[in-house]
Amino acid sequence: MKLAFLAAAWIAGTMLGLEVDPPLLPVGLLMLAILLLALLSRAVHWPVWPALLAGVLLLGLLRVEALPGAAAPSLLRDDGPTVLVGRISDYPEPTARRIRFPFDVNAVDEAGFMKPVSARILVYATPPESLLASRDSEYFRYGDELRLEGELRRPQPFGNFDYPAYLANQGISGILYTHSAHMLPPEPGSLRSVLLGKVFDLRRALADRLEQAMTEPHASLAQALLLGLRSALPEDVEESFRRTGTSHLLAISGLHVGVILALTMVAASRLLGRRWHVYLAISVAVVWGYALVSGLPISVVRAAIMGTVLLLAWAVGRPRSVLPSLALSAAVMVGIDPKVLGQVSFQLSFTALAGIVLALPYRARISGWAARRAESAATWRRAWFWEGSRVASSALVISAAATLATWPLVAVNFERVPLLGIFTTLLALPALPAILVGSMATATAGLVHVLPSQFFGWLTWVPLSYLLGVVSVFPTVSFSGFWVGTPFLWAWYLMLGGLLLIPGGFVRLKAVFAKLEEIMGRVAGRDSSSGSTPGLSLGSAMFAVALLAGVVVLWVQVFRPADENLRVHILDVGQGDSTLIDTPGGKQVLVDGGPDLEGLVHALAGVLSPGDRTLDLVVVTHMDEDHARGLIEVLDRYEVEAVLMGTTDDGAVIGPQWEAALRRNGIEPVQVAADHLVELEPGITLQVLNPPATPFAGTPADRNNNSVVMRLSHGRISYLLTADIEAPAESRLAQNPDSLKSTVLKVGHHGSRSSTTASFLEKVSPSLAVVSAGADNRYGHPHSEVMDRLIRNLGPASVFRTDLDGSVELISDGVDLWVKTGNAPRLRGGDVQ
Repeated sequence: MKLAFLAAAWIAGTMLGLEVDPPLLPVGLLMLAILLLALLSRAVHWPVWPALLAGVLLLGLLRVEALPGAAAPSLLRDDGPTVLVGRISDYPEPTARRIRFPFDVNAVDEAGFMKPVSARILVYATPPESLLASRDSEYFRYGDELRLEGELRRPQPFGNFDYPAYLANQGISGILYTHSAHMLPPEPGSLRSVLLGKVFDLRRALADRLEQAMTEPHASLAQALLLGLRSALPEDVEESFRRTGTSHLLAISGLHVGVILALTMVAASRLLGRRWHVYLAISVAVVWGYALVSGLPISVVRAAIMGTVLLLAWAVGRPRSVLPSLALSAAVMVGIDPKVLGQVSFQLSFTALAGIVLALPYRARISGWAARRAESAATWRRAWFWEGSRVASSALVISAAATLATWPLVAVNFERVPLLGIFTTLLALPALPAILVGSMATATAGLVHVLPSQFFGWLTWVPLSYLLGVVSVFPTVSFSGFWVGTPFLWAWYLMLGGLLLIPGGFVRLKAVFAKLEEIMGRVAGRDSSSGSTPGLSLGSAMFAVALLAGVVVLWVQVFRPADENLRVHILDVGQGDSTLIDTPGGKQVLVDGGPDLEGLVHALAGVLSPGDRTLDLVVVTHMDEDHARGLIEVLDRYEVEAVLMGTTDDGAVIGPQWEAALRRNGIEPVQVAADHLVELEPGITLQVLNPPATPFAGTPADRNNNSVVMRLSHGRISYLLTADIEAPAESRLAQNPDSLKSTVLKVGHHGSRSSTTASFLEKVSPSLAVVSAGADNRYGHPHSEVMDRLIRNLGPASVFRTDLDGSVELISDGVDLWVKTGNAPRLRGGDVQ
């Protein structure tokens, strides 16, 4: 343990140096005094150990003093846009509207001259047309050389979250929102850059396979847990993890590496035995393979290094050197960069891995005890029970160890933790191994073919659903939490360290295990009668469960009863528009896609059946971003048979991205105008009413007035989908009132004051109206005058809003109409013509 104490002294000295910034002269004098003390102790045969520890501590202080003090240059400008040249330095990720990536700046424009600088910023960029034409999404790649122009801003705190400090820990000094981005000729990259580019390409390919094999939000959660890609994770899911105190599960760190290490060690040792330490070599390979597919984030690299050091300690026959080896690897990292001590990712990686590794002996004892019970069980039911208890207890030990080791750090860094956060984490963590293994199997199988990928995806859906269920249930029963400070953190870790070092501690733990055995024996109804039945192996059990799950999913998909009703879903996609039409015969029509790339995908996942990735028709009413942006992602994720569009719009902001998505997926859109008729199936038609053959020109909002307006008919029930048309288009349509009269009005332009005029509403004469608008949107939609008009004509019970009611589902058999809402318990049924 002396190595551990020396490493602890080094880390303590570094921490002290980062806090107090001592002058160099006093530290040098203290070093000289300690050297004299060590020589004196040696001469009089006193222990030299205290002097050695003090010397190492002071060396840590000196290491901090050797840090370079120059700050990164400020690139902020007060005189307009900033022009920068540099290289993308990490994995680009899509956001709702742009692509986000870290950017290493090489030069900045100073009065027309490029001045060399060295700084890192965070960039939100729209891809240039050159990339749209030549690459798949997300267009930008690691290592791209770019010339960027835009507004460079200083990061601002979010509430109690110190966002500037968070970015500063990553070396990021500003945020750039680009006006333009231009590709520059590539410069020869280093071998490291080339390898990282290949790694990021593999990571993106694996993420794509997860999207193809799973529905949302399961696919985005699998991407976050396996690959560290969190940009597609819905905000409500992230909020559930935050409120339950389990958000640390989403940040890939030592916890994930520790789980992978423990799983591979156990599996490899059972399959290959422990001779020649081959199982340890496999564990090292798997851990570093996981580090690669996760994109080599620094937290995972550090954890992989620590895990490798630990496995080497086992390989050389020194399993009791686990803690010293872990401490040594941490000390080396701190020596390379002392500032890592202030990074929460490093702290969590170290403590989680330490907790898991120190718990492995206890996991092995419990697992061995349960396995022996399974082998001697008298019936297959008891064999199943003990085999299941072995797996469950192993997962519980690993989960408890990681939780006990990390939750004080989470509490101190985020100041508060829910009272049930620890318990929630214990419930959630056992699903993590199955999710990691299942997600990796799904992604890698997808590189070969989609069918095995979907099969593994169905199996992984179970633990993912369990985890989502745990984090979604507990916010409703969690309390506000309690505050913990740094003194508590030190007290907690000193207590855990004392338990490990107290003589007889292992004996007491054995007594706990004996008591646990007694309790579980009573639960299992242990039988001492003679005779035994061979125990059911874990492999056989897992194969049986997998086969049963696959059969059930296939049965549900193939033999799902047909729905004889027409369902129209006005989807809640925020401040935008999207409608899904699902016919009795199984035709699926999507009209518009909402304002962001991921919102529609998540909304569709709540409506379509799992595994359904086909859309018979996609209609884009016009190219405003709040209607068309989400369709770009839909074209990439779903098999779209046909696309209908209205008038062409060369000035649309997202036009180039839309055209690129069409080319990428080999789709040639069909341009339609008034009087175009689409028969979805017998008795169900879509009639196009707008735009006119001669499009509007010269009106205040030509793009809105040229939107595609359609009337959906099903027996005695009809729906008027009015897109964003305003008064001029409504006036033209009102000239033919027979084609306007409809049961349901999907209110135009999100309830804007410029739409849904009194005369138009009179001609439509609806029985029910739905407004699609985002909660607390900056436009004030829907306008109070429009809402008053609708309520006055239809009554308050017949007006629905997605910002208040969530998604609105309209169900019809051609005679009657029923309404279901997502957020509020509003339900209407019967004949509402």
